[in-house]
Amino acid sequence: MRSRLLHLCSNSALCAVLACTALAGPEPDGVAEGSPPAKGGAASAVAQTATAAPAQTAFQASRAWTHVEALAAGPRRTGTEGADRAREYIVGELEALGLEVREQTVLSEREGQEPLRVTNVAAAVAGASSDLILLLAPYDSRHYESFDHLGVNDGASGAAVLLELARVIAAAPLPYTTWFVFLDGEALPSSADGTPALIGSRVFALLLSERAAVEQVRLAVVLNRVCDPDLKIARDLGSHRIYREEFWRAAARLGHADAFQRDGTFESPEASHGPLVRAGLRRVVALIDTSHGGDSPPGPYSGTEDDDLGHCSAESLGVVGRVVLAGLSTIGARLARIDRFADSPVAGAEALRLEHLPGIDAEEEAAETASVPDTPEAPEEAP
Repeated sequence: MRSRLLHLCSNSALCAVLACTALAGPEPDGVAEGSPPAKGGAASAVAQTATAAPAQTAFQASRAWTHVEALAAGPRRTGTEGADRAREYIVGELEALGLEVREQTVLSEREGQEPLRVTNVAAAVAGASSDLILLLAPYDSRHYESFDHLGVNDGASGAAVLLELARVIAAAPLPYTTWFVFLDGEALPSSADGTPALIGSRVFALLLSERAAVEQVRLAVVLNRVCDPDLKIARDLGSHRIYREEFWRAAARLGHADAFQRDGTFESPEASHGPLVRAGLRRVVALIDTSHGGDSPPGPYSGTEDDDLGHCSAESLGVVGRVVLAGLSTIGARLARIDRFADSPVAGAEALRLEHLPGIDAEEEAAETASVPDTPEAPEEAP
Protein backbone atom coordinates (compact mmCIF):
# COMPACT_ATOMS: atom_id res chain seq x y z
CA MET A 1 0.00 0.00 0.00
CA ARG A 2 1.44 3.31 -1.07
CA SER A 3 2.31 5.82 1.62
CA ARG A 4 1.41 9.47 1.87
CA LEU A 5 2.59 11.98 4.42
CA LEU A 6 -0.04 13.45 6.71
CA HIS A 7 0.25 17.21 7.05
CA LEU A 8 -0.43 17.89 10.68
CA CYS A 9 -1.82 21.01 12.28
CA SER A 10 -0.24 22.51 15.39
CA ASN A 11 -2.17 23.66 18.41
CA SER A 12 -1.52 27.37 18.27
CA ALA A 13 -4.13 28.13 20.92
CA LEU A 14 -2.24 26.69 23.89
CA CYS A 15 -1.23 29.99 25.45
CA ALA A 16 -4.67 31.47 24.90
CA VAL A 17 -6.31 28.44 26.46
CA LEU A 18 -4.14 28.58 29.56
CA ALA A 19 -4.91 32.26 29.95
CA CYS A 20 -8.65 31.86 29.55
CA THR A 21 -8.70 28.94 31.97
CA ALA A 22 -7.21 31.19 34.64
CA LEU A 23 -9.78 33.88 33.90
CA ALA A 24 -12.63 31.41 34.06
CA GLY A 25 -11.60 30.21 37.51
CA PRO A 26 -10.38 26.81 38.70
CA GLU A 27 -11.63 23.74 36.88
CA PRO A 28 -9.87 20.83 38.56
CA ASP A 29 -11.52 18.24 36.32
CA GLY A 30 -12.00 20.46 33.29
CA VAL A 31 -10.79 20.28 29.72
CA ALA A 32 -8.24 23.00 29.10
CA GLU A 33 -8.62 23.42 25.36
CA GLY A 34 -10.90 25.67 23.36
CA SER A 35 -11.77 27.90 20.45
CA PRO A 36 -14.66 30.33 20.40
CA PRO A 37 -18.02 29.30 19.03
CA ALA A 38 -19.45 30.65 15.84
CA LYS A 39 -22.05 33.39 15.94
CA GLY A 40 -24.87 32.38 18.26
CA GLY A 41 -22.76 31.25 21.22
CA ALA A 42 -22.07 27.71 22.34
CA ALA A 43 -22.58 28.64 25.99
CA SER A 44 -26.18 29.68 25.43
CA ALA A 45 -26.78 26.47 23.49
CA VAL A 46 -26.09 24.47 26.65
CA ALA A 47 -29.09 26.01 28.35
CA GLN A 48 -31.24 25.46 25.25
CA THR A 49 -30.29 21.78 25.19
CA ALA A 50 -31.36 21.36 28.82
CA THR A 51 -34.92 22.47 27.97
CA ALA A 52 -35.49 19.84 25.26
CA ALA A 53 -38.28 17.31 25.76
CA PRO A 54 -37.06 14.33 27.86
CA ALA A 55 -38.79 11.82 25.57
CA GLN A 56 -36.75 13.06 22.63
CA THR A 57 -33.42 13.38 24.40
CA ALA A 58 -33.35 10.12 26.37
CA PHE A 59 -31.17 7.38 24.90
CA GLN A 60 -33.35 4.32 24.31
CA ALA A 61 -31.55 1.00 24.46
CA SER A 62 -34.45 -0.74 22.67
CA ARG A 63 -33.95 1.50 19.62
CA ALA A 64 -30.22 0.79 19.61
CA TRP A 65 -30.95 -2.93 19.82
CA THR A 66 -33.26 -2.67 16.80
CA HIS A 67 -30.35 -1.12 14.90
CA VAL A 68 -28.04 -3.96 15.97
CA GLU A 69 -30.52 -6.54 14.72
CA ALA A 70 -30.78 -4.81 11.35
CA LEU A 71 -27.06 -4.20 10.87
CA ALA A 72 -26.02 -7.71 11.93
CA ALA A 73 -28.62 -9.55 9.87
CA GLY A 74 -25.68 -11.04 7.99
CA PRO A 75 -21.92 -10.68 7.44
CA ARG A 76 -20.77 -7.22 6.31
CA ARG A 77 -17.33 -7.78 4.82
CA THR A 78 -16.20 -4.64 3.00
CA GLY A 79 -17.02 -4.74 -0.70
CA THR A 80 -19.86 -7.28 -0.39
CA GLU A 81 -23.63 -7.03 -0.70
CA GLY A 82 -23.89 -7.41 3.07
CA ALA A 83 -21.86 -4.26 3.58
CA ASP A 84 -23.99 -2.47 0.98
CA ARG A 85 -27.18 -3.46 2.81
CA ALA A 86 -25.81 -2.23 6.13
CA ARG A 87 -24.75 1.06 4.57
CA GLU A 88 -28.17 1.52 2.97
CA TYR A 89 -29.78 0.95 6.35
CA ILE A 90 -27.53 3.53 8.01
CA VAL A 91 -28.21 6.10 5.30
CA GLY A 92 -31.96 5.48 5.50
CA GLU A 93 -32.06 5.89 9.29
CA LEU A 94 -30.05 9.13 9.16
CA GLU A 95 -32.17 10.58 6.36
CA ALA A 96 -35.31 9.68 8.32
CA LEU A 97 -34.01 12.03 11.03
CA GLY A 98 -33.89 14.82 8.45
CA LEU A 99 -30.08 14.85 8.32
CA GLU A 100 -27.96 15.47 5.27
CA VAL A 101 -25.90 12.37 4.54
CA ARG A 102 -22.69 12.14 2.54
CA GLU A 103 -20.51 9.21 1.56
CA GLN A 104 -16.71 9.20 1.42
CA THR A 105 -15.56 6.57 -1.06
CA VAL A 106 -12.07 5.42 -2.02
CA LEU A 107 -10.64 2.49 -3.90
CA SER A 108 -7.94 0.94 -1.77
CA GLU A 109 -5.11 -0.78 -3.60
CA ARG A 110 -4.26 -4.36 -2.65
CA GLU A 111 -1.23 -6.10 -4.11
CA GLY A 112 -2.27 -8.76 -6.59
CA GLN A 113 -5.99 -8.05 -6.12
CA GLU A 114 -8.65 -5.75 -7.47
CA PRO A 115 -8.93 -2.39 -5.66
CA LEU A 116 -11.28 -2.59 -2.69
CA ARG A 117 -14.14 -0.09 -2.62
CA VAL A 118 -14.44 1.42 0.86
CA THR A 119 -17.29 3.76 1.76
CA ASN A 120 -17.63 5.80 4.93
CA VAL A 121 -20.97 7.43 5.75
CA ALA A 122 -21.28 10.76 7.55
CA ALA A 123 -24.07 13.03 8.75
CA ALA A 124 -24.01 16.19 10.82
CA VAL A 125 -26.14 18.07 13.34
CA ALA A 126 -25.28 21.76 13.39
CA GLY A 127 -24.38 23.40 16.71
CA ALA A 128 -23.96 27.01 17.74
CA SER A 129 -20.27 26.59 16.90
CA SER A 130 -18.91 25.21 13.64
CA ASP A 131 -16.12 23.54 15.64
CA LEU A 132 -16.61 19.80 15.61
CA ILE A 133 -17.39 16.92 17.88
CA LEU A 134 -16.84 13.64 16.03
CA LEU A 135 -18.63 10.41 16.97
CA LEU A 136 -17.28 7.45 15.00
CA ALA A 137 -17.88 3.70 14.76
CA PRO A 138 -17.13 0.91 12.27
CA TYR A 139 -19.99 -0.93 10.57
CA ASP A 140 -18.22 -3.73 8.68
CA SER A 141 -17.42 -7.24 9.96
CA ARG A 142 -14.47 -9.59 9.78
CA HIS A 143 -14.31 -12.40 7.25
CA TYR A 144 -13.67 -16.04 8.13
CA GLU A 145 -13.54 -18.87 5.60
CA SER A 146 -15.04 -21.46 7.95
CA PHE A 147 -18.17 -19.64 9.11
CA ASP A 148 -20.31 -16.53 8.61
CA HIS A 149 -19.16 -13.94 11.11
CA LEU A 150 -22.06 -11.66 12.09
CA GLY A 151 -19.92 -9.33 14.14
CA VAL A 152 -22.75 -8.15 16.41
CA ASN A 153 -20.45 -6.91 19.16
CA ASP A 154 -17.40 -6.28 16.96
CA GLY A 155 -18.60 -4.11 14.09
CA ALA A 156 -22.34 -3.54 14.63
CA SER A 157 -22.73 -2.49 18.27
CA GLY A 158 -20.91 0.84 18.04
CA ALA A 159 -22.75 1.79 14.85
CA ALA A 160 -26.07 0.97 16.52
CA VAL A 161 -25.27 3.23 19.47
CA LEU A 162 -24.20 5.93 17.01
CA LEU A 163 -27.54 5.80 15.19
CA GLU A 164 -29.45 6.24 18.44
CA LEU A 165 -27.11 9.05 19.51
CA ALA A 166 -27.87 10.75 16.18
CA ARG A 167 -31.59 10.66 16.97
CA VAL A 168 -31.08 12.11 20.44
CA ILE A 169 -28.63 14.82 19.40
CA ALA A 170 -30.73 15.79 16.36
CA ALA A 171 -33.56 16.53 18.83
CA ALA A 172 -31.26 18.41 21.25
CA PRO A 173 -28.10 19.60 19.45
CA LEU A 174 -24.83 19.95 21.31
CA PRO A 175 -23.11 23.37 21.49
CA TYR A 176 -20.71 22.18 18.78
CA THR A 177 -21.50 20.80 15.35
CA THR A 178 -21.62 17.02 15.72
CA TRP A 179 -20.58 14.59 12.99
CA PHE A 180 -21.68 10.96 13.01
CA VAL A 181 -19.14 8.95 11.01
CA PHE A 182 -19.71 5.28 10.13
CA LEU A 183 -16.44 3.70 9.04
CA ASP A 184 -15.98 0.98 6.43
CA GLY A 185 -12.94 -1.25 5.92
CA GLU A 186 -12.07 -1.25 9.62
CA ALA A 187 -12.22 -4.96 10.46
CA LEU A 188 -8.87 -6.40 11.47
CA PRO A 189 -7.75 -9.38 9.35
CA SER A 190 -8.80 -12.81 10.60
CA SER A 191 -5.48 -14.29 9.47
CA ALA A 192 -2.00 -13.19 8.51
CA ASP A 193 -3.00 -12.72 4.86
CA GLY A 194 -1.94 -9.11 4.51
CA THR A 195 -5.52 -7.86 4.30
CA PRO A 196 -5.55 -4.14 5.10
CA ALA A 197 -7.48 -2.85 8.09
CA LEU A 198 -8.58 0.48 9.53
CA ILE A 199 -8.93 1.82 6.00
CA GLY A 200 -11.98 3.99 6.68
CA SER A 201 -10.45 5.69 9.71
CA ARG A 202 -7.18 6.29 7.85
CA VAL A 203 -9.03 7.86 4.93
CA PHE A 204 -11.05 10.07 7.26
CA ALA A 205 -7.93 11.07 9.20
CA LEU A 206 -6.28 12.02 5.91
CA LEU A 207 -9.24 14.26 5.09
CA LEU A 208 -8.87 16.09 8.41
CA SER A 209 -5.18 16.60 7.75
CA GLU A 210 -5.48 17.70 4.14
CA ARG A 211 -8.32 20.13 4.95
CA ALA A 212 -6.29 21.55 7.89
CA ALA A 213 -9.27 20.62 10.05
CA VAL A 214 -7.56 18.76 12.91
CA GLU A 215 -7.72 21.81 15.17
CA GLN A 216 -11.42 22.27 14.44
CA VAL A 217 -12.15 18.98 16.21
CA ARG A 218 -12.80 19.62 19.89
CA LEU A 219 -13.39 15.97 20.73
CA ALA A 220 -13.63 12.64 18.89
CA VAL A 221 -15.24 9.57 20.46
CA VAL A 222 -14.82 6.12 18.89
CA LEU A 223 -17.23 3.31 19.76
CA ASN A 224 -16.97 -0.43 19.13
CA ARG A 225 -17.53 -3.71 20.96
CA VAL A 226 -20.02 -2.23 23.41
CA CYS A 227 -22.77 -4.85 23.82
CA ASP A 228 -21.04 -7.54 25.89
CA PRO A 229 -23.51 -8.50 28.67
CA ASP A 230 -20.56 -8.31 31.10
CA LEU A 231 -19.54 -4.87 29.87
CA LYS A 232 -16.06 -3.68 30.86
CA ILE A 233 -14.85 -0.68 28.87
CA ALA A 234 -11.07 -0.65 28.61
CA ARG A 235 -9.10 2.33 29.94
CA ASP A 236 -7.34 3.03 26.67
CA LEU A 237 -3.81 4.40 26.80
CA GLY A 238 -4.19 5.98 23.36
CA SER A 239 -7.08 8.16 24.52
CA HIS A 240 -6.69 11.70 25.82
CA ARG A 241 -6.40 11.24 29.58
CA ILE A 242 -8.52 14.20 30.72
CA TYR A 243 -11.32 13.53 28.27
CA ARG A 244 -11.26 9.79 28.96
CA GLU A 245 -11.61 10.25 32.70
CA GLU A 246 -14.57 12.59 32.19
CA PHE A 247 -16.54 9.69 30.74
CA TRP A 248 -15.51 7.48 33.66
CA ARG A 249 -16.79 10.16 36.07
CA ALA A 250 -20.03 10.37 34.11
CA ALA A 251 -20.43 6.59 34.40
CA ALA A 252 -19.94 6.77 38.16
CA ARG A 253 -22.58 9.50 38.47
CA LEU A 254 -25.04 7.37 36.49
CA GLY A 255 -24.35 4.23 38.55
CA HIS A 256 -22.39 2.42 35.83
CA ALA A 257 -19.02 2.23 37.56
CA ASP A 258 -19.02 -1.56 37.11
CA ALA A 259 -18.84 -1.10 33.34
CA PHE A 260 -16.36 1.81 33.53
CA GLN A 261 -14.04 0.64 36.29
CA ARG A 262 -11.67 3.27 37.63
CA ASP A 263 -9.20 0.59 38.73
CA GLY A 264 -9.35 -1.28 35.43
CA THR A 265 -6.17 -2.31 33.67
CA PHE A 266 -4.86 0.14 31.09
CA GLU A 267 -4.84 -1.29 27.58
CA SER A 268 -3.89 -0.28 24.03
CA PRO A 269 -6.45 -1.83 21.67
CA GLU A 270 -5.84 -1.51 17.95
CA ALA A 271 -8.94 0.29 16.75
CA SER A 272 -10.34 3.17 14.73
CA HIS A 273 -8.95 5.92 16.98
CA GLY A 274 -5.33 5.04 16.14
CA PRO A 275 -5.23 6.75 12.72
CA LEU A 276 -6.84 9.87 14.19
CA VAL A 277 -4.19 10.10 16.91
CA ARG A 278 -1.42 9.54 14.41
CA ALA A 279 -2.85 12.31 12.22
CA GLY A 280 -2.31 14.74 15.09
CA LEU A 281 -5.78 14.65 16.65
CA ARG A 282 -5.01 14.21 20.35
CA ARG A 283 -8.48 14.92 21.71
CA VAL A 284 -9.71 11.37 21.16
CA VAL A 285 -11.45 8.86 23.43
CA ALA A 286 -12.00 5.20 22.51
CA LEU A 287 -14.79 3.34 24.31
CA ILE A 288 -14.17 -0.36 23.64
CA ASP A 289 -14.72 -3.58 25.58
CA THR A 290 -11.66 -5.63 24.65
CA SER A 291 -12.83 -8.95 26.12
CA HIS A 292 -16.10 -10.37 24.79
CA GLY A 293 -17.46 -12.96 27.20
CA GLY A 294 -14.45 -13.16 29.50
CA ASP A 295 -11.97 -11.29 31.63
CA SER A 296 -8.91 -11.50 29.35
CA PRO A 297 -8.70 -10.04 25.83
CA PRO A 298 -10.03 -10.88 23.33
CA GLY A 299 -12.52 -13.10 25.19
CA PRO A 300 -14.00 -16.47 24.17
CA TYR A 301 -16.70 -15.02 21.87
CA SER A 302 -14.49 -12.63 19.92
CA GLY A 303 -13.86 -13.70 16.33
CA THR A 304 -16.18 -16.70 16.63
CA GLU A 305 -19.72 -17.72 15.66
CA ASP A 306 -20.72 -16.66 19.18
CA ASP A 307 -20.37 -12.98 18.34
CA ASP A 308 -24.10 -13.03 17.76
CA LEU A 309 -27.29 -11.55 19.23
CA GLY A 310 -27.49 -14.28 21.85
CA HIS A 311 -24.19 -13.19 23.36
CA CYS A 312 -24.92 -9.46 23.38
CA SER A 313 -27.05 -7.18 25.52
CA ALA A 314 -29.35 -4.25 24.81
CA GLU A 315 -28.73 -3.06 28.37
CA SER A 316 -25.03 -2.61 27.62
CA LEU A 317 -25.89 -0.49 24.59
CA GLY A 318 -28.01 1.68 26.86
CA VAL A 319 -25.22 2.05 29.41
CA VAL A 320 -22.73 3.23 26.80
CA GLY A 321 -25.22 5.56 25.12
CA ARG A 322 -26.19 7.27 28.37
CA VAL A 323 -22.56 7.63 29.49
CA VAL A 324 -21.57 9.15 26.14
CA LEU A 325 -24.37 11.70 26.32
CA ALA A 326 -23.54 12.61 29.91
CA GLY A 327 -19.84 12.96 29.14
CA LEU A 328 -20.51 15.09 26.06
CA SER A 329 -22.83 17.34 28.03
CA THR A 330 -20.23 18.02 30.72
CA ILE A 331 -17.34 18.48 28.31
CA GLY A 332 -19.40 20.67 26.00
CA ALA A 333 -20.49 22.94 28.84
CA ARG A 334 -16.92 23.41 30.06
CA LEU A 335 -15.60 24.08 26.58
CA ALA A 336 -18.34 26.64 26.05
CA ARG A 337 -17.30 28.48 29.23
CA ILE A 338 -13.67 28.46 28.08
CA ASP A 339 -14.73 29.76 24.68
CA ARG A 340 -15.96 33.00 26.20
CA PHE A 341 -12.34 34.03 26.67
CA ALA A 342 -10.24 32.12 24.10
CA ASP A 343 -9.23 33.25 20.62
CA SER A 344 -9.82 30.63 17.98
CA PRO A 345 -6.69 28.71 16.89
CA VAL A 346 -8.29 28.39 13.44
CA ALA A 347 -9.71 31.91 13.07
CA GLY A 348 -10.40 32.57 9.41
CA ALA A 349 -9.99 28.93 8.40
CA GLU A 350 -12.71 27.33 6.34
CA ALA A 351 -14.94 25.12 8.48
CA LEU A 352 -15.02 21.46 7.53
CA ARG A 353 -18.31 20.58 5.87
CA LEU A 354 -19.91 17.36 4.69
CA GLU A 355 -19.46 18.34 1.05
CA HIS A 356 -15.70 18.15 1.59
CA LEU A 357 -15.99 14.37 1.75
CA PRO A 358 -14.57 13.07 -1.55
CA GLY A 359 -16.29 10.37 -3.55
CA ILE A 360 -15.66 8.32 -6.68
CA ASP A 361 -18.15 8.34 -9.54
CA ALA A 362 -18.98 4.97 -11.05
CA GLU A 363 -17.47 6.03 -14.39
CA GLU A 364 -14.17 6.85 -12.70
CA GLU A 365 -13.70 3.59 -10.83
CA ALA A 366 -11.73 1.87 -13.56
CA ALA A 367 -9.28 4.76 -13.89
CA GLU A 368 -9.00 6.25 -10.42
CA THR A 369 -7.59 4.54 -7.35
CA ALA A 370 -7.15 6.31 -4.03
CA SER A 371 -4.00 5.84 -1.99
CA VAL A 372 -4.54 5.04 1.66
CA PRO A 373 -1.53 6.09 3.77
CA ASP A 374 0.34 3.65 5.95
CA THR A 375 0.55 4.68 9.58
CA PRO A 376 3.19 4.10 12.29
CA GLU A 377 2.60 2.65 15.71
CA ALA A 378 0.46 4.71 18.09
CA PRO A 379 2.09 6.42 21.07
CA GLU A 380 1.65 4.84 24.48
CA GLU A 381 -0.76 7.52 25.64
CA ALA A 382 -2.12 10.71 24.19
CA PRO A 383 -1.54 13.67 26.54
